[in-house]
Amino acid sequence: MDIKLANWMPVVESEDYVLTTKDKDEIFKRGAVVSVKHPKIFEPVLTVIQKIEGEELIFRIPDDFLRSNVFKGDTVSCHVMQGEYEYIVDGKITRFDITYPRLVHLLIEKTRRVKNNRKNKRYLVNFQSFFTPYGVDKKIYAIIKNVSLSGICAVFREEVEVESLVNVFVSASIEKSMALEFKAKVNRVIEREFYNEYGLEIVDIDDINKDMLDRLIYRLECDESEFVSKCLK
Repeated sequence: MDIKLANWMPVVESEDYVLTTKDKDEIFKRGAVVSVKHPKIFEPVLTVIQKIEGEELIFRIPDDFLRSNVFKGDTVSCHVMQGEYEYIVDGKITRFDITYPRLVHLLIEKTRRVKNNRKNKRYLVNFQSFFTPYGVDKKIYAIIKNVSLSGICAVFREEVEVESLVNVFVSASIEKSMALEFKAKVNRVIEREFYNEYGLEIVDIDDINKDMLDRLIYRLECDESEFVSKCLK
C-alpha cells in the first residue's frame, strides 16, 4: 500500500486496548454506526450496532454479507469512531439471528484504538458525489466515506495529486433539490488495489453551503445512524 501525505499530516499508530464496562456502554451503544470489513467484501460496509453482551458485539446484518456468502466462523474487523479515539475491533462471527431484526454476533478477540488528532469529529457515511479538479473539464464520480466540519474522506479510481484543489458536489439528502458544494484541497492519498482513498480539507465554502454542512453535522450528531438505518429497514 502506497501512502502519500502532505507535510503536515501526522503518522498515526494504533495501540492495543482493553475495553471497560463503561467503554462498552458508551462506544458500542445501540444505534452507533460501525464500519465492518470482511475479507470477501471489496470494501468496508456500514451498519448499526444493536448491543454488546459480554464479549460479543451484535450488529445488524448488512446486505453485502448475504451477497458475499459470509458465514459463522468468519473473521471481521469493525471500526467505530467515538470521542477522541477511533476503535478497531477484530473478532469472529459466532452466530446469526435471521428473524427481524437480522443480527450478527461477533466474539471480540482483540481491540485497538487510534488517537483522533483531527480537530473535528468525523462521521461515517456513504454519500455519492462528483469531484471536478481545477483546470480539468471532467467530473469524477466519488463516494464520501466520512465527513466532518473541516473535511471529508472519499474514494474513487482516478488519480489526483496531493495539494490539488477540487470542486466537490455531494448528494447528502440535506435539501431535496440541492447538493452540498464546496472547494477542497487533497491532503492525503492512499493507493489501494482497485481505487484510491483521498483525505480532503475544505478550503472554501459559501454561507449557504456552510449552513447546509452545519445542519448535516447536527443531524449526524443527534442520530449518527440516520443515513444508515434507512437502508436497513
